[in-house]
Parts: sequence; C-alpha cells; structure tokens
Amino acid sequence: MKAGVRGRRATVSGDWKRAVVACVLLGAPAVHASSVVQPRLRLMAEERFDDDLQVGPAATGGQMMTKFSPQLGVNVKDERSEVDAFYAGDVLARHGSGKVSLDHRVGLEGQHWLSRRFKVDGAARVFRVTDPTSLPRAGLAWLDAPTFYAQARLGLMARLSQRMDLHGAYAFETTRVLEPGRLGGSSHSPNLELWYHATRRLSLGAQYRYQGFLYAGRDSQSHGAFAMLRYRLSRPMTLTLQGGPVDYVAPAGQQGGWLPRVQLELARHGERFDVGATVGHDLVGATGFVGAVWADYASMVVNHRFSAPLSAFVMGSYFRNGRAPDQFYGEWKNTVHVAQGYAVGAGVEYRLRHGLSMQGAFNRIEQVGVANAVEAGDLTRNVLAARLVYTAW
Repeated sequence: MKAGVRGRRATVSGDWKRAVVACVLLGAPAVHASSVVQPRLRLMAEERFDDDLQVGPAATGGQMMTKFSPQLGVNVKDERSEVDAFYAGDVLARHGSGKVSLDHRVGLEGQHWLSRRFKVDGAARVFRVTDPTSLPRAGLAWLDAPTFYAQARLGLMARLSQRMDLHGAYAFETTRVLEPGRLGGSSHSPNLELWYHATRRLSLGAQYRYQGFLYAGRDSQSHGAFAMLRYRLSRPMTLTLQGGPVDYVAPAGQQGGWLPRVQLELARHGERFDVGATVGHDLVGATGFVGAVWADYASMVVNHRFSAPLSAFVMGSYFRNGRAPDQFYGEWKNTVHVAQGYAVGAGVEYRLRHGLSMQGAFNRIEQVGVANAVEAGDLTRNVLAARLVYTAW
C-alpha cells in the first residue's frame, strides 16, 4: 500500500464512507434542469423449498420459506448523462423455524460524456445480507453469518484517435463478517490500459494494475502488467483474452512472489440466444478473512428466448481460493487451506401480461473448505423456488 495508507485499520465505517463518496461522484454530473426522471417499482413474491443451514441443527430435510422483495429505483438521464439507482429489501420468513431475516441491497451506476472524446462512468453496490452465498462474488465470507460487502468503480475513457483509446479506472471492494471480533478487509485497485483497434474485428491492448490489500491493520500490494486481445468472432460474439505476471509483495513475515494472471471471456448477445462465459486465475482481496488470496474461477450463463413471453436459462460457476501468492495451489483435495465450491442452476420465465411474469428456478450451491478460517464449514444448499414478479413502473 501507499505510505499514507500503511498501518490503518480497515473498518466498515471508513469503507462505507468511501462507497458513499463514489456514489456522489457518479450521480453529481447528471442532475440538472433538463434531466428526465423516471421512477421504477418492482415487487417480487417467492415461495421456496430451501435446506438452508440457518434452520438450525435440530431441523432436517429443509423447510418452506416465503420471500418478499420490493425494489424501488430511479433513472435520470439527459443528452450527455445517465444515472440509475435502486434500493431493494429482501424479507425471508422461514416457516419451520419461525426465523425472519431482512437483507439490504443498494446500487448506483452512471456515465457522463464530458465531450465527444472523454467519458466518465462508474458503479457502486452495497450489500448487507444474512446469507453470504447470495453475494455477487463467489468465495466470500466462508461462514453462515451476516455479511457486509461493498464494491465501487470509477473510470475515465479518452479517445486519443480513431484507432486508439485510453482507459483509467479505480476499483474498491470491502467485506466484513458481522460478528463480534471480526475485522473488515478491503482492496484498492487503480489501473491504466491502452487499446489499439487494428481492424473492425481485432483490438490489442496493454494494462498496468496496482492492488493494495488491507486486513487487520496489515497491508500488502501487487503490481501487474498484462497484454490484452479482443476479437469479434461474429456480429453477436466477442472473445477477450488477457494475461501477464503479477508481483505480490506480502506483509512482513509472510511469503511474497510471482503468480500469473490469465482470463478468457466469451460473450454472445443475440435476438434469441445469449451466452456469457469467463474462466481465469488471479490475485484478489476483500474476502473477509485474509488480505489477499489466489483465485481460480469459472462461470457460464446461457439464456434462450423461445418466444416473446417464454424464456429459460442455465448457469454454472466454480471457484478455488488459497493464501497468496500460490500456497497449496496444487493440492486439489486440500480443504483445510483451500476454499472451493460451485453453483449450478436453471430457470424459466413466462410473461403473463405487461409488467407481470411468473418464474421457476432450481439452484444448488456447494461451498466447502476452511481456507485460513478454522470455524468455516460446508455451506451446501439446494433451493427450489416459484415466484411472481410485478413491475409497476
């Protein structure tokens, strides 16, 4: 970390303030007299069977649950700017145990064209959840405990010429398990990348990334240099590759070293058929228990629209985490120092009429391995759900 950051403790209050500042920076440019404001209201009612671990050791076989999720949002835009914000509350009532929990989700994203060549964009999301497996990043908070998680990003794009773009960005993440004695962990990652558009299909790029990790008053950092390639395989399908070395500088008394970063992305957006797939290996932070970990990850989502009212999807994801830079990486059956897990799911949606749809879904989540947190355990669960979603406006 930088000298001014070294030694400071990571606290939820400080991380929350940074997330709020990012939100203000994103929203400020778009609000003026000529803006068009469009409010939104979405209601979801769900009945599910869930073998949730929070039912307690005396319960077996799972139980029925009712979930109600109102979401209120607003979209503000004009000729040069757009900001979208929402708040959602998730109320989950467990019929067997009688336990009721309330989760919170807040999101904000926006963009503003400073001129024809310069654009500012960013996003921020904040979660306070009782189920860590519902967080957007797999492998966080390996305990069945309430968790706070926030992420924010602020970026600048500059068109240097018809063929060359410069992108700069700052990303922030923080995670804290909300139990007595737990400490928050955070990561700060500015990066700079240059893209050269060689042809209409092929773009080549280079990126420098700095990462600063803070946990329990101890900081570590990394420096990475990466080559990038983006190629349009067809009009709806694009392949993106990036890779290069990462130099990890560990806290005093711990092991540092080099590790590779590799990522492959495939995205297809069509009229009826969408595919998104990602696989990679990287150094990440803000896990809730340690400063930095190596991470293997893979995910895939396939969505198909059979007709205007009927669509279906299937998805799958996998992750492995261990202590940075590469400790226990080759030990695939080691669940004492390596956290790992997967999620698979499928669902169908049918639009009954304008604004009202019916959905059905099945998900299986398995998350095992203590990975530097001896009290962590198996968070495996199965969820079968039926829901009604109404978009009022």
